[in-house]
Amino acid sequence: MENNQDFNAGFFRKIWLAVSSWFISVGLAIADFFKNLPSYIAALGKKIWGAMKDFALGFVHGNVWEKLSYVFMGFGNIGAGQYIKGALFFLIEAGFIVFMALTGGSAFVGFFTLGTNAQSTGDVVDEWGNPVVTHGDNSLLMLLFGVCTILIIVAFIVIYFSSVKSGRQAWDVKRKGGRPASFRKEIFDLFDKKLYKTLLFLPILCILAFTVIPLIYMILMAFTSYDHEHLPPASLFDWIGFDMFGQVFSSAKIAGTFFPVLGWTLLWALLATVMCYFGGILLALLINKKGIVGRPVFRTIFVLTIAIPQFITLLTMNNFLHIDGPLNTLLMDWGIISQRIDFLGSVAHDALLPRVSVLIVNLWIGVPYTMLITTGVLMNIPQDLFEAAKLDGANPVTMFARITLPYVLFVTGPYLIQQFIGNINNFNIIYLLTGGGPAVADYHIAGKTDLLITWLYKLTIEQNDYNLGAVIGIYTFAASAIFSLIAYSHSSANKNEGDFQV
Repeated sequence: MENNQDFNAGFFRKIWLAVSSWFISVGLAIADFFKNLPSYIAALGKKIWGAMKDFALGFVHGNVWEKLSYVFMGFGNIGAGQYIKGALFFLIEAGFIVFMALTGGSAFVGFFTLGTNAQSTGDVVDEWGNPVVTHGDNSLLMLLFGVCTILIIVAFIVIYFSSVKSGRQAWDVKRKGGRPASFRKEIFDLFDKKLYKTLLFLPILCILAFTVIPLIYMILMAFTSYDHEHLPPASLFDWIGFDMFGQVFSSAKIAGTFFPVLGWTLLWALLATVMCYFGGILLALLINKKGIVGRPVFRTIFVLTIAIPQFITLLTMNNFLHIDGPLNTLLMDWGIISQRIDFLGSVAHDALLPRVSVLIVNLWIGVPYTMLITTGVLMNIPQDLFEAAKLDGANPVTMFARITLPYVLFVTGPYLIQQFIGNINNFNIIYLLTGGGPAVADYHIAGKTDLLITWLYKLTIEQNDYNLGAVIGIYTFAASAIFSLIAYSHSSANKNEGDFQV
């Protein structure tokens, strides 16, 4: 018995050291990434220079048709006999020129100016005596149209280089005595050899329209003065560069809010992830234990929290835990407490109880997901491992530490990382339970339970400080992306895929 206890203590010490070393390795990997960033940029620059050199040499050594394709898109294909393909390239160029002449040029210039004529109210009045408003430029729309125009220009540049390359390839085939592929053959290939391009075209187009453009649009707001004092169309906003990025660290009010909120966000994400993960594992072990009667019933009960929309559950818990809610009323009626408890920080300024409350409610909501995933993993653990461990005298704790936990961690490592990042951006549970409270006078539009994501919401929707909200969003995205990519690359599930050993 003592040997087993010593073994378990030593094993859990190894687990702690392994976890610590993993976090250290992730930190070192992040440091190495920034250390090697100049070399990555240099390598990218070398590739760009090589492509430009190849492009220039193609013009020098090309024939008349190939040289004409550098000015008139598609002429290289037309000269090689690909008339329809060349004509399509030429029509794209003509359409682009018309677009830039009609609207694209002004939208491109407006992207840099963001408007010059502000809305004004003159001395002229209408028949009812109200001042007539003279509408000016709308900086918000000019920024949006400018982003769309720049993306169209980028797309045209890509198509332009593709047309030049296509013309050169067609002439290379012709010089070798071959015949360039006909338009009919290339269309047929799009539904045969290149079917993946056809199938991916519409999804990629939708991603560009509904994800990439809004993302770029929101990121660019961080470099403008778009706040509650510069709201279009009544006012214009302008480019201010990296000023807002610096204010997050230099401004006493904003920095005094950012760092405490960041600290609580990371602590919340860590505790919420660990509690739900290990809670789900233990719950799955209990339900799948031999001799348990009615397993489907127990699984169904816990899965009900998934079936019910999360916002309904959270609003119900908000009402239940409110200082004037049913829980306090029952405890008062039963004589358990003499005064109502402020579980959600509605009145009091103490943050401990509201933070504990949101962690417990999140545990109730998040455990079923881990339970379902872990149940599938547990069913696939070879039973002969447990039988061999029993013959060696291992107790249940030892078997869990040496067999179950490593196996589950190996399979669900990416899920664990995803859960951590998801909890950093867990908007619903904080906003619907506590609203970010309790409020703090020293904070800038934030409360003690606010995460970065809920603070961002308040800055934009409630305060109209879109530039500061965009900066917070960029910092959150950058930290989440770097951590998740590096953490996954250093996880055993990625390094030793298919080589799990107990």
